[in-house]
Amino acid sequence: MMQQLRSQDRGKLAIGVIVLVAVFFFSLNVLSSALFRSARLDLTEDRLFTVSEGTAEVLAAIDEPVTLRYYRSKELDLLGPFYTSHAGRVEDLLSEYAERAGGMLRIERFEPEPFSPEENLAVSDGLRGVPVDLEGTQVYFGLAGSNSTDDREAIPLLAPERASFLEYDLTRLVHDLARPEKPQVAVLGDLAMRGSQADGFQRWAVLEAMEQFFEVRQLGGAPQSIDEEVGILLLAQPLGLAEETLYAVDQFVLRGGRVLAFIDPHAELLARQQPGIPPAGDSAVEALAPLLEAWGVAIDDARLVGDRRNATRVQVMHEGRPVVVDYIAWLGLRSEAFDRDDVVLANLQQLNLRSAGALTLREGATTSLTPILSSSAEASLFDKERVAVAPDPVALISDFEATGERYILAARLSGPVSSAFPDGPPESVTEEAVRAAHRAESEAPVNMILVADADILGDENWIRRQQLLGQSYAVPIAHNGDFAVNALDNLSGSEGLIGLRGRGLSVRPFEVLAEMQRAAEDRFRAKEQELLGQIEETNNRIVALQEEEQQSGVILTGAQQEEVDRFRREVLELRSELREVQHALRQDVERMASWIKALNIWAVPLAVGLLALGLAVLRRARWGRRAAASG
Repeated sequence: MMQQLRSQDRGKLAIGVIVLVAVFFFSLNVLSSALFRSARLDLTEDRLFTVSEGTAEVLAAIDEPVTLRYYRSKELDLLGPFYTSHAGRVEDLLSEYAERAGGMLRIERFEPEPFSPEENLAVSDGLRGVPVDLEGTQVYFGLAGSNSTDDREAIPLLAPERASFLEYDLTRLVHDLARPEKPQVAVLGDLAMRGSQADGFQRWAVLEAMEQFFEVRQLGGAPQSIDEEVGILLLAQPLGLAEETLYAVDQFVLRGGRVLAFIDPHAELLARQQPGIPPAGDSAVEALAPLLEAWGVAIDDARLVGDRRNATRVQVMHEGRPVVVDYIAWLGLRSEAFDRDDVVLANLQQLNLRSAGALTLREGATTSLTPILSSSAEASLFDKERVAVAPDPVALISDFEATGERYILAARLSGPVSSAFPDGPPESVTEEAVRAAHRAESEAPVNMILVADADILGDENWIRRQQLLGQSYAVPIAHNGDFAVNALDNLSGSEGLIGLRGRGLSVRPFEVLAEMQRAAEDRFRAKEQELLGQIEETNNRIVALQEEEQQSGVILTGAQQEEVDRFRREVLELRSELREVQHALRQDVERMASWIKALNIWAVPLAVGLLALGLAVLRRARWGRRAAASG
């Protein structure tokens, strides 16, 4: 009887404990919701869910009211869970933005329904509806904003594909509305950033990115001077400049104008602007030679930088079959190539360059050159003619020998400079006001950023365009555009958004696998070249015997025919050996990849399962000891 009462008391006690735990859990949730509503814990490596310092600076600097209208249709869930979860993050960020803006940012929320005033307002704000059914019902999920001077900006669709760039998109929108006046940037160069016949006159993504923050205008003709309103001059691979235009650039620098220059010994982009029509020249080094000399800078116009460690892997046809090889002329630069102390490179992880040159300081220069992008020590220079017409990546890497030197690919130039026209304006400068304002020396130390590559600006080097629900979106695969805009921001003295650009694009290469791959290629490439040479030599012998037969008209003797057959058997054996060597190139890498897959697929779940089993056994043993003690 006593045992039964004890059992009932334990049952009531257990029920009571469960009820108390439930009440405690509910109370704790209510209390934490009230006390820690704004608390966040971001465990992502790149802190993607934490508002950055750049955003905080932009929000704190708003001095006139900004209104954001957030549109989310009730039917958004029909587009799938990605839209639903993305909408939750958008709403959380908007609430935090409003809280940090100190009352200067007002958020208005709308739920547009078909044929409603809210839908009309969304359309007038520039939002794009997304059809969700065969009847053509439109769903709206976007953001529009306005300021006190009736300037308007919009994000037509908050696509989940750009979820990692959400903070940047929102902060840029607020920044543009809070600072409607944009600094002026003048572009001088032959890159068709506004589009060409080859690309259907599609504007480059880097130009669209620059126009979000700057008033960008193209300098046409042969200007003799550059307007005072222009704060920054963007040199985008200028070719064949008139003498008066060189003088205009010279005087712009001497009066304190800032310069961002992309000066490439070999710009691959130029050959694509007019297919079939070779450009008069693809190097801006010769066109700017007088200015570069006055600035104390040299760029080797005949040689390019090849970098084994930062080479891009490409697939090419070699000996009649596709092979994957490191193309040392195309560079994928990561953090080890960056000067991390330079604000222009803040948060950037990857930059893609093609056929880049090397910057050096001339002897006796009055300026200083501070590298911001450099090659690895596994680099050397090679003649640009090897990639100008018919590039052969296999031959390039076969002949590659690293010098151990790190070559400067981009740098800051500062210090006093003298005019490239010490005797005064050239005769082609006819404007009296320009001639009268001639400067022989810089008024203050110059401030320039020089990049020995122009292909860095092209879409194909850093953008992949994707289609979503009938709309085209540019999704970055590298930070080339961010680098260009950061440089302009820095030169203009506006750095609020620099820390934001680059967030969202995660580049985490498998360094161990890449190193193994390079070591394997170094180990087997010499053997491959030896076998290819033997195959070519044997084929030449066969051809020689066959030509001798045709020219003499005498049929090959039995011995000669036997020699031809033997040569052919040798070619087959050599090709078989060559296939084994090419397979060995990837054997170690594939073995490592298999181990990694096995660890991910089997080892982790097995470890979790064993841990759970161990806890279950331990728990059962404890209950057994307690039962034995109470019995």
